[in-house]
Amino acid sequence: MELTLVLSALYFSVILVVPAGGEMFSATTHMETLVTTEQELAQSLDRYLQAEEARLTRIKAIARAVSNISEAANSDVGRYLGHPVNAYRLLRRFMSEWREVEDLVVRPATSEDFVSRLTHHKPAFPSSDDLSGAATALMRLQNTYRLMPSALVDGRIPGDQKEKLSASDCYYLGTVAYEDEKYKHARDWMDETLKRLNLEDNGDLSLVNIYDYLAYSEYKLGNVKRASRLTKEIIMLEPDHSRAHGNLAHYEHMLSEESQKRGEDSAIDDVTAENKHQTFAEEHDEDYSLGEDPKYWSWEVERRRYEKLCREPLPVADWRSKHFKCFYTTGRRHPRLLLKPIAVEVAYIRPTVLLYKNILSDTEIDRLKELATPKLNRATAYNSEQGRYAPADYRISKSAWLGPAHDDTGIVQRIDDRIEAVTGLEMTTAEQLQVVNYGIGGHYEPHYDYARKGEDAFSDLDTGNRIATLLFYLSDVEAGGATVFPGAGARVLPSKGDASFWYNLMPSGDGDLHTRHAGCPVLSGLKWVCNKWIHERGQEFRKPCYQDSNTDWDIHIPELNK
Repeated sequence: MELTLVLSALYFSVILVVPAGGEMFSATTHMETLVTTEQELAQSLDRYLQAEEARLTRIKAIARAVSNISEAANSDVGRYLGHPVNAYRLLRRFMSEWREVEDLVVRPATSEDFVSRLTHHKPAFPSSDDLSGAATALMRLQNTYRLMPSALVDGRIPGDQKEKLSASDCYYLGTVAYEDEKYKHARDWMDETLKRLNLEDNGDLSLVNIYDYLAYSEYKLGNVKRASRLTKEIIMLEPDHSRAHGNLAHYEHMLSEESQKRGEDSAIDDVTAENKHQTFAEEHDEDYSLGEDPKYWSWEVERRRYEKLCREPLPVADWRSKHFKCFYTTGRRHPRLLLKPIAVEVAYIRPTVLLYKNILSDTEIDRLKELATPKLNRATAYNSEQGRYAPADYRISKSAWLGPAHDDTGIVQRIDDRIEAVTGLEMTTAEQLQVVNYGIGGHYEPHYDYARKGEDAFSDLDTGNRIATLLFYLSDVEAGGATVFPGAGARVLPSKGDASFWYNLMPSGDGDLHTRHAGCPVLSGLKWVCNKWIHERGQEFRKPCYQDSNTDWDIHIPELNK
């Protein structure tokens, strides 16, 4: 915009000095104006050159920064993207720095090739929804893993963090939290913005706006005294800020009323104010107990227990731990496994969760990823209100379905055959392999794999309910990403090549409420999984039905009873 105005000024100055008839040499009085015009042009040209130098300096600064980051990122793309801050900053650059470059590079003679390339790639740039989604993911990581903004800014989480969050990044995260009415996050990110401003030369951020977000967030959190102080700061910087004056009057009225009730000079003393400034990361972490009957589980209590399990394992009762053991299985002496039995670890009891060790090879894993990558689409979950599968905020990942027909190497068929051999279950009625890749803070909140009574999730398949789940881990995860069962307290960490297995239905055919499970947010690293959902049809002679709903599948795993 500045360059356009300068060029317009140059053009306008030349227009003014041309006399009527286009003749200048016949009268010195007309030439007198040339002296003034030349001075104006020289001054205008100087301003233009200064603007160009500033423009080029800024472009060079962005180019250097992007080149350094790009070189580091390309040395190990997976490790770079595995860190949530790196991934967020990549999205942010395409929404911020690259758009700034586009605005700066406006001369077609020198920038035609660059503008052409930028225009070609721009449709594939991340959208504002991508950036806000990444911001929400960072706050999800904060909630789950009890992180303060400074931990993300300074890189105090596992992983190879190549970039740091700037004051502008912190400010944006604060605005996203504010719009989502997450006022603790908004307050913490705006406070971090102020800290960053003291360390950076950033003239783009307005202190008035930062104080404005902070003040209202504090007010919503009940910290009226600090909201009042911040609002006074706004008025000092911008005396005509009408909304600030109105808010201050409201805050002062609240403080006065509270003071009268307490019989004190102020509504909130400094100690109380400090206590109210306590962040979510410092809240008391209780051992929330869900109780034995899942029907009475509260979502709020379950959520807290789920997040705690994501952070650390819970104590295991002796009656459970005594069954934890390892053994080799041939899947009822299946020919495929006689010469190469598979190691099994009992990860948990009630529900019984088995962990098959090294059941997939690196070659098989690479093939699954290769086949799935071009097919990946936003993962869905069953929406009971809509009566169909749809994207959901509680499941953030992309998935692709793979059957034997998608693979000319036979690896997908080989994996299906191995699942049948190790589980003893019929695969002809099972769903295709679903390969899943998780994004920034990718997760899947507590859910059941089977359809509960009243849900018409699998009627179109005509294969009955999902009797069992087998979940392959296609990657190690640096931090986070565990599979957890909040009700039972079970926790399985991803380990490349392993697979966890459990029955979703009791032998009676009723759903096992203890199998409600979740995929914890990925804190650092890349998470790939592949699940196989096995259905009831075809299992009639492989897994007999029992009328006693308390009968567990353990009776079909003789190794557990030795």
